[in-house]
Amino acid sequence: MAIEFDTPLDLYRANVGLALRMIGLGHDVRQQACDLEVQRIKRDLAALNATREATIRARDWSELASSYQAALRDYMATTTNVWQQALVSAARQQSAYSDGMRDALAQWQSAWTNNWRKSTGFDPVCTPLKDWFPRFEQLLAGMPDGRSAAARHAATDVPSVGTNGRASQGEHHGG
Repeated sequence: MAIEFDTPLDLYRANVGLALRMIGLGHDVRQQACDLEVQRIKRDLAALNATREATIRARDWSELASSYQAALRDYMATTTNVWQQALVSAARQQSAYSDGMRDALAQWQSAWTNNWRKSTGFDPVCTPLKDWFPRFEQLLAGMPDGRSAAARHAATDVPSVGTNGRASQGEHHGG
């Protein structure tokens, strides 16, 4: 007897939610990049106008040089401000992306595991899955550093290397 698998609406909703969250985060990144580009264009236009005004109003070379220095100082101050805003924006974007993806993937995983849990109750062939899911959830719960408990245990069971460069495999018996 085969199980007829019906994907519930929760799984589709989680998939659409994940896709929409990715699209929304991408839109926010583009919006902030456009805002920074507008600031850079305004900075360049202000520097161009200051240079033009300095050239028109200068009566000698020292006055022209001091006007250029003032325009350059304003340009560099504005550039530093734009860079700082870009770095803050990048840090916020990274944090928002990480939080959003974690939440969306948690919802997706919840919908997926609930779907499988529901389908395991209908067929006696799926009885091993009933035992497997609690262990799987416990394994996921024990991974705060991104490594499973089995991987941490395997890392501690690595055989030690002896002085001759070969792995020691237990007690050596004379023979």
